[in-house]
Amino acid sequence: MNGRKWRTRHMKETDKDIQMLGPQSVLEGNLVFEGTLFLNGHVKGSIESRTGAVVVGEDAVIHADIFVRTASINGEIKGTVRATERIELHPPGRVYGELNAPVVQMMAGAIFEGKCTIKPKEDAASQTHQVLSTNAEKTANPMNSSRKSQVQFGSAKNNKPGITSGSVAKVTSDQSK
Repeated sequence: MNGRKWRTRHMKETDKDIQMLGPQSVLEGNLVFEGTLFLNGHVKGSIESRTGAVVVGEDAVIHADIFVRTASINGEIKGTVRATERIELHPPGRVYGELNAPVVQMMAGAIFEGKCTIKPKEDAASQTHQVLSTNAEKTANPMNSSRKSQVQFGSAKNNKPGITSGSVAKVTSDQSK
Protein backbone atom coordinates (compact mmCIF):
# COMPACT_ATOMS: atom_id res chain seq x y z
CA MET A 1 0.00 0.00 0.00
CA ASN A 2 1.35 3.44 -0.91
CA GLY A 3 0.45 4.91 2.48
CA ARG A 4 2.50 2.30 4.31
CA LYS A 5 5.55 2.81 2.07
CA TRP A 6 5.25 6.56 2.57
CA ARG A 7 4.94 6.19 6.33
CA THR A 8 8.05 4.09 6.70
CA ARG A 9 10.11 6.38 4.46
CA HIS A 10 8.99 9.80 5.64
CA MET A 11 7.71 9.62 9.21
CA LYS A 12 10.06 11.10 11.75
CA GLU A 13 10.90 9.13 14.87
CA THR A 14 8.96 11.70 16.90
CA ASP A 15 5.68 10.81 15.08
CA LYS A 16 4.43 8.49 17.83
CA ASP A 17 0.99 10.04 18.11
CA ILE A 18 -1.13 8.52 15.31
CA GLN A 19 -4.80 9.35 14.72
CA MET A 20 -7.25 7.96 12.17
CA LEU A 21 -10.52 9.22 10.72
CA GLY A 22 -12.23 6.18 9.16
CA PRO A 23 -14.23 5.90 5.92
CA GLN A 24 -17.61 6.30 7.64
CA SER A 25 -16.54 9.48 9.47
CA VAL A 26 -17.72 12.97 8.59
CA LEU A 27 -16.06 16.04 10.10
CA GLU A 28 -16.98 19.67 9.51
CA GLY A 29 -14.86 22.39 11.08
CA ASN A 30 -11.23 22.96 12.05
CA LEU A 31 -9.11 19.90 12.80
CA VAL A 32 -5.82 20.58 14.64
CA PHE A 33 -3.53 17.64 15.40
CA GLU A 34 0.00 16.52 16.25
CA GLY A 35 1.80 13.44 15.02
CA THR A 36 0.39 11.56 12.04
CA LEU A 37 -3.21 11.69 10.85
CA PHE A 38 -4.66 9.04 8.51
CA LEU A 39 -7.82 10.29 6.79
CA ASN A 40 -10.25 8.02 4.98
CA GLY A 41 -13.47 9.91 5.72
CA HIS A 42 -15.09 13.17 4.65
CA VAL A 43 -13.75 16.50 5.95
CA LYS A 44 -14.98 20.03 5.24
CA GLY A 45 -13.14 23.00 6.79
CA SER A 46 -9.43 23.10 7.63
CA ILE A 47 -6.77 20.64 8.78
CA GLU A 48 -3.70 22.01 10.59
CA SER A 49 -0.50 20.81 12.21
CA ARG A 50 2.79 22.67 12.55
CA THR A 51 4.86 19.47 12.76
CA GLY A 52 2.45 16.70 11.74
CA ALA A 53 2.02 14.49 8.71
CA VAL A 54 -1.28 13.74 6.99
CA VAL A 55 -2.00 10.66 4.88
CA VAL A 56 -5.16 10.99 2.78
CA GLY A 57 -6.51 7.52 1.98
CA GLU A 58 -8.19 6.39 -1.25
CA ASP A 59 -11.70 6.68 0.27
CA ALA A 60 -11.18 10.22 1.60
CA VAL A 61 -13.06 13.21 0.22
CA ILE A 62 -11.59 16.40 1.63
CA HIS A 63 -13.01 19.89 0.97
CA ALA A 64 -10.54 21.76 3.13
CA ASP A 65 -7.36 23.76 3.30
CA ILE A 66 -4.52 21.66 4.73
CA PHE A 67 -1.42 23.06 6.47
CA VAL A 68 1.09 20.39 7.61
CA ARG A 69 4.74 19.31 7.61
CA THR A 70 4.20 16.52 5.05
CA ALA A 71 1.23 15.24 3.04
CA SER A 72 0.70 11.98 1.15
CA ILE A 73 -2.46 12.07 -0.97
CA ASN A 74 -4.25 9.00 -2.32
CA GLY A 75 -7.82 10.37 -2.18
CA GLU A 76 -9.62 13.52 -3.29
CA ILE A 77 -8.88 17.05 -2.07
CA LYS A 78 -10.56 20.28 -3.12
CA GLY A 79 -8.68 23.18 -1.56
CA THR A 80 -5.14 24.27 -0.73
CA VAL A 81 -2.47 21.85 0.49
CA ARG A 82 0.51 23.62 2.04
CA ALA A 83 3.45 21.67 3.53
CA THR A 84 6.70 22.82 5.10
CA GLU A 85 8.62 19.77 3.79
CA ARG A 86 6.87 17.78 1.03
CA ILE A 87 3.67 16.80 -0.74
CA GLU A 88 3.25 13.45 -2.53
CA LEU A 89 0.33 12.77 -4.89
CA HIS A 90 -0.21 9.05 -5.55
CA PRO A 91 -2.77 7.39 -7.85
CA PRO A 92 -5.74 7.35 -7.61
CA GLY A 93 -5.23 10.69 -5.79
CA ARG A 94 -6.94 13.81 -7.09
CA VAL A 95 -6.25 17.41 -6.10
CA TYR A 96 -8.31 20.34 -7.37
CA GLY A 97 -6.78 23.51 -5.98
CA GLU A 98 -3.32 24.58 -4.88
CA LEU A 99 -0.17 22.76 -3.81
CA ASN A 100 2.60 24.64 -2.00
CA ALA A 101 5.76 22.97 -0.63
CA PRO A 102 9.54 22.82 -1.10
CA VAL A 103 9.12 19.35 -2.68
CA VAL A 104 6.06 18.27 -4.69
CA GLN A 105 6.06 14.76 -6.14
CA MET A 106 3.29 13.60 -8.52
CA MET A 107 3.15 9.95 -9.50
CA ALA A 108 1.85 8.79 -12.89
CA GLY A 109 -1.90 8.19 -12.69
CA ALA A 110 -2.59 10.92 -10.13
CA ILE A 111 -4.77 13.87 -11.15
CA PHE A 112 -3.95 17.50 -10.38
CA GLU A 113 -5.79 20.59 -11.57
CA GLY A 114 -4.76 23.95 -10.18
CA LYS A 115 -1.71 25.91 -9.13
CA CYS A 116 1.53 24.42 -7.83
CA THR A 117 4.12 26.58 -6.06
CA ILE A 118 7.51 25.16 -5.12
CA LYS A 119 9.54 27.37 -2.78
CA PRO A 120 12.62 26.76 -0.61
CA LYS A 121 11.93 25.17 2.76
CA GLU A 122 12.49 28.42 4.68
CA ASP A 123 9.89 30.30 2.58
CA ALA A 124 7.33 27.49 2.88
CA ALA A 125 7.81 27.22 6.66
CA SER A 126 7.47 30.99 7.10
CA GLN A 127 4.36 31.15 4.94
CA THR A 128 2.74 28.19 6.74
CA HIS A 129 3.56 29.75 10.13
CA GLN A 130 1.79 32.96 9.04
CA VAL A 131 -1.29 31.03 7.89
CA LEU A 132 -1.43 28.94 11.07
CA SER A 133 -1.08 32.07 13.23
CA THR A 134 -3.94 33.73 11.35
CA ASN A 135 -6.09 30.60 11.71
CA ALA A 136 -5.27 30.39 15.43
CA GLU A 137 -6.50 33.96 15.87
CA LYS A 138 -9.75 33.09 14.08
CA THR A 139 -10.37 30.01 16.22
CA ALA A 140 -9.58 31.86 19.44
CA ASN A 141 -13.07 33.38 19.18
CA PRO A 142 -15.47 30.48 18.37
CA MET A 143 -18.30 32.84 17.40
CA ASN A 144 -16.17 34.33 14.63
CA SER A 145 -14.63 31.06 13.42
CA SER A 146 -18.01 29.54 12.67
CA ARG A 147 -18.83 32.12 10.00
CA LYS A 148 -18.94 30.54 6.56
CA SER A 149 -17.01 33.41 5.02
CA GLN A 150 -13.87 32.43 6.94
CA VAL A 151 -13.49 29.01 5.34
CA GLN A 152 -12.87 28.81 1.59
CA PHE A 153 -13.93 25.57 -0.03
CA GLY A 154 -12.84 24.39 -3.45
CA SER A 155 -10.28 27.03 -4.25
CA ALA A 156 -9.54 25.36 -7.59
CA LYS A 157 -9.06 27.80 -10.44
CA ASN A 158 -9.71 27.34 -14.14
CA ASN A 159 -6.38 28.41 -15.57
CA LYS A 160 -4.77 27.44 -18.85
CA PRO A 161 -1.82 25.06 -18.36
CA GLY A 162 1.57 26.66 -18.67
CA ILE A 163 4.40 28.26 -16.78
CA THR A 164 4.04 31.67 -15.19
CA SER A 165 6.69 33.99 -13.76
CA GLY A 166 8.90 32.88 -10.90
CA SER A 167 8.62 29.35 -9.58
CA VAL A 168 4.85 29.05 -9.97
CA ALA A 169 3.45 26.51 -12.42
CA LYS A 170 -0.14 25.83 -13.40
CA VAL A 171 -0.45 22.16 -14.31
CA THR A 172 -3.28 19.97 -15.56
CA SER A 173 -2.64 16.25 -15.73
CA ASP A 174 -5.15 13.80 -17.17
CA GLN A 175 -3.98 10.20 -17.58
CA SER A 176 -7.18 9.06 -19.32
CA LYS A 177 -5.95 10.14 -22.79
